[in-house]
Amino acid sequence: MTDIFPLLLLLPLLGCLFILFAKKNDNNSFHVVLFTLLSNLAVIVRLLTQINRDNNDLQSFHIAYSWLESKGIELVMDANLFSLLVLLGIYVAFIIAVVGLTPQQRKNKSQMLLGLYFVWNVTGLLCANDMVSFYIFFAGMLIPLFLLIGLYGNIKKNSTLYLFFAFNYAGILCLLTAMLFVYKYHQGNVELQDIALIKMPAGAAVVVWTSVCMAFISRIPIWPFHYWISSINSGLRSSLVYVMTNMLPLTGLYGFLRFWQITIPKGILPFVPVVEIFGIMTMLFIALIGLSHKDFLQKLFSYNTVYYLLFLLTTIMLPEAYIINIAYSLITFLIVNSSLTVLDLWAENACEENNCDYRGILAYMPRLAVIFAFFVLVAVGLPLSAMFWNNFVLISAFFRTSFTQGLLMMIAICIISTALLYELFIMRDATNKNPVIEIEDISDTKVAFLMAVIVFLFVSFFNPLWFAF
Repeated sequence: MTDIFPLLLLLPLLGCLFILFAKKNDNNSFHVVLFTLLSNLAVIVRLLTQINRDNNDLQSFHIAYSWLESKGIELVMDANLFSLLVLLGIYVAFIIAVVGLTPQQRKNKSQMLLGLYFVWNVTGLLCANDMVSFYIFFAGMLIPLFLLIGLYGNIKKNSTLYLFFAFNYAGILCLLTAMLFVYKYHQGNVELQDIALIKMPAGAAVVVWTSVCMAFISRIPIWPFHYWISSINSGLRSSLVYVMTNMLPLTGLYGFLRFWQITIPKGILPFVPVVEIFGIMTMLFIALIGLSHKDFLQKLFSYNTVYYLLFLLTTIMLPEAYIINIAYSLITFLIVNSSLTVLDLWAENACEENNCDYRGILAYMPRLAVIFAFFVLVAVGLPLSAMFWNNFVLISAFFRTSFTQGLLMMIAICIISTALLYELFIMRDATNKNPVIEIEDISDTKVAFLMAVIVFLFVSFFNPLWFAF
């Protein structure tokens, strides 16, 4: 089965080549993207059926490519259970986002090309097992995201866009600094799990790990760094670009997951409690901001931030055994986030087309209302998916570690859940419903597609990988 593993990286690149030669203003690019995503999803599922769930070795599937042998650089790609689970959630989320595009957006060749190129970089990042490969994919995903936000983000202030790029570029430079230090003392490229074995002065080790941590924190909206990323999200009206933006913190989280479990120098251990404090403070702060916002996508951004920080603190504070619970939660988390984004944008488009109030919009669209309600209930933690069990395990572990920290995290989760439930109430409020206005509900095809997603999530409540094991 290792023979099909390279397809994970090959298929998105081939898809990009096909899009380059596709005609403009037609659906060919859309079909290529959808076919590529579905094909890679099939590869991921097939790999999951062959993997050993009890094997924690990072090299379940392994390929290596010698590049610049004279410089000691060999690119190594691996996939284990965790990375395949996260990729599963990512690909399903992107499929939902692509299906949710408007007919006009589907004809946008540049959006399709840059979106698929972003997916290729994310896939490479989750499979990279050496420092050079990890850096290439970590840096590469910023280019398509910056271009798409600039082209289709409707950002009112250019300074916000430039600050977004500058901050993330600084993170790339931090990771480059760490890579150069590692290369200097190792005299070549190194696999990620072997970094801790490199002998270097204590001061150099502190520089390397501080640079690594700063690189990944630059991707996660943790106070006081760049919670202002919500200004970027507020102007996005493309489900694909919005989902891409919300994948950025995932790359920072994954970086911590890969590097944090490696032995870190004692010089930075005193700063770990500071990260924990700021992480919990940000969870509460962002949850309160989400409660005060009137825009649903802003509330959804706050919800995403709270849970990304929960997963980050799990990585830092809890034993390595809990990492697999993060993976199972992320599958549902990514799918629910993408689905709610698409559903809300459909509702907003219906409001614009029919010149009606956003409040009570779901009262005109009963099909959309039922599906929207299901995904909100999954998001707030009801026992409807695998996220319920795994988040319960994580929160319980935090309470056992520190009751105060567990309580503060639970308060933040309750606040942001209340924000989503209140928004659902606002959208379903039929008090001022105008009987004259008739709004077309979502089509049978969209209902069937979303019902398939709902069945997938509900069955995962009983067995998260019912389709593979």
